[in-house]
Order: sequence, then C-alpha cells, then structure tokens
Amino acid sequence: MEIVIGICFICLFFYFIWQYQELKKFELTKYEVCSDKIKNEVRLVMISDLHGHVYGKDNDILFEAVREQKPDLILIPGDMMVSKKVKSYEIAYHAFTELAKIAPVYFSNGNHESRPAHKKMPATEAFLAYEKRVKHAGIHILNNASEKIRVNGNEICIYGAEIDLSCYTKGKMIPLKENFLENELGQVGDAYNILLAHNPAYSEQYAAWGADLTLCGHNHGGLVRIPGIGSLISPQFQLFPKYDAGRFDFGDKTVIIGRGLGTHTFHIRIFNRAELVSIHLVPN
Repeated sequence: MEIVIGICFICLFFYFIWQYQELKKFELTKYEVCSDKIKNEVRLVMISDLHGHVYGKDNDILFEAVREQKPDLILIPGDMMVSKKVKSYEIAYHAFTELAKIAPVYFSNGNHESRPAHKKMPATEAFLAYEKRVKHAGIHILNNASEKIRVNGNEICIYGAEIDLSCYTKGKMIPLKENFLENELGQVGDAYNILLAHNPAYSEQYAAWGADLTLCGHNHGGLVRIPGIGSLISPQFQLFPKYDAGRFDFGDKTVIIGRGLGTHTFHIRIFNRAELVSIHLVPN
C-alpha cells in the first residue's frame, strides 16, 4: 500500500509540474479559407478566451506572435477577462491597447462580458468603466451590431452576435431563439461576411444564417482532449461536444473554433495546448 501511495504521489508531483509549464505555452494554428468573394488575400488573427492570462512579461510573447503574422485585422469573439476577477480587467485592457497598435481590432462579448453588462453583480460598475476605456482605445465593439469595411480591395462586413445568457446554462442545451440572428443582425449582403459568435454550440445556425466565416471560442478546446476523439467535456458540462475546436465546413460556409489562450475556474489543459489562430482568406 505504501508503494502505491508513493507512486501516486510521484505521479501527481510530475503532473502538477507538467500543467504549470503547459499553462505557460501556446501554439499557432493556421487555416486557409477560400472564397469567390475574396479578390486579394486578407490576413486575420483570432484571439479567443484570453481570460486575463499573461504570456511572458506583460503578454509580450503573445503580442510578438501576433505581429509576426502581419494581420490586416484582429478578431476577438469574447472572454478577454474573467467577470468576477476585476484584476483581469486591467490585463485585458492592456492587451486591447497593444493589439490595436498592430491592426484594427474587432470584438464581441463572450459570457464573461455579457454577465456583468446585463446582470447586477459586484463587478458591474468596474466592468462598465472598463468597457468605456476599451471603446476609447479605438476597439470596434460589435454586440449585435455590424460594420462594413474595405480591406485590400475586398468588401468585408464584420458582425458580432451577443446571445442571451441563458444559452450558457450549465447542464442544458438551450436553443437559440428563433430567427435570433435575422432579428438582431438582419440579412447578410454581398460582402464577405464574418461573424464573431462566442458560443460554438450554434455553429450550424451561424452558417445557415449566411456567415461566410464564423469565429468562436468558449469551449477552451474542452480542457481535456482525448487524442483521436476530441474534447471530453464543454463548459456547459456537455460530454464530447461536437463543436469543440478546429474547423467545420458547411458547404461554402466555415466555422473556426479556437481552443483559447487562457483558463478560468479549472486551470487544466491536457493534450489541449492554448492556441493563437491565424487565418488567410484567399481567392477561390
């Protein structure tokens, strides 16, 4: 029995060392997306679920990795901070200001922003002040809103979907309200349409609505991934979620789900390294 306990202790010791090191690392994942609507290449960087995490000194490692991709746009589908940890707000704000020096930044709320924004909680006042500073820093915040721009001769419309907080209920799959995207964002036009939508559970609806490219996060890759199978559990406590991480194509529509850069509550990443995503939009 003492030998078994000793082996377990040694295994736990090395596990904690591994996790401590693993949470300090991220990798770059690259995708190429083709479209008839794209005339000239556009470089995108997606950052999801930073949650106030820091790589290196003041996130200098992360910012350098973003700069190396030479992005035309930086797109963030939510959860830059942890709603209950006000200290994470300053880290997120610093990240926004540094990223804005690299390329225009477009952002839509995740559940950690929606919660203090729409529910009265101790952090609400601090969040509203933080959000105001982010807007003043020149960040394009799109919560059930859109903005049409021209990039490298391409007409691109960027949408941000902020879904109801009930859609993040633990242990349940709450359907998206009927015609939610049409009612909140209208019909898509002829531009290349990019949708920032934090929760990937509704990927099929995003594609059916007409988004040429949807960028999601939220699942953190499932925290624990089983090689060859996928994630074990989602933040909604759904076992083996279908839309956990990676690329999903629905005809000519694409959904890309980031594994995220940070963690909260459960600081675990097993076979699931944090991820910075680079996307090249190219002519078909």
